[in-house]
Amino acid sequence: MDGTQRENVTEIRIPFRDIDMHGHMHNAAYYAHAEAALSDLWRHRPTVRNEPAYLVRRSACVFHRGLRYDEPARFIVNVSKIGGSSVSFAVRVEAGGQLVAEVEIVWVAVDPTRHAPVPLPVATREWLTTYLA
Repeated sequence: MDGTQRENVTEIRIPFRDIDMHGHMHNAAYYAHAEAALSDLWRHRPTVRNEPAYLVRRSACVFHRGLRYDEPARFIVNVSKIGGSSVSFAVRVEAGGQLVAEVEIVWVAVDPTRHAPVPLPVATREWLTTYLA
């Protein structure tokens, strides 16, 4: 880890609690750390009046190799697609300069009370474009 400080990059060391009986990180932990990295980025979004709620529509992970206890890892969050009411995030997981996993997370903007899809706010959409991969 080189100490890079960018709002879309989260660096961690793999904690013991995330390790399975084979010495690799649990599959679910990739999602947990990817969502935490996404949450770190999301804190930098612009303030929007009457902001919609965001629900996970879909998630998927491609594993290239297992991370191990105390291994440094970098989670890089980018936007792969912006739809009318949805946004797709691509989280690249790297360790030792190599790609170890790719996590896709798709959010849909919804009305907080009705849970019906609504358009992404313009300010949020414009901010998201700065992270298009």
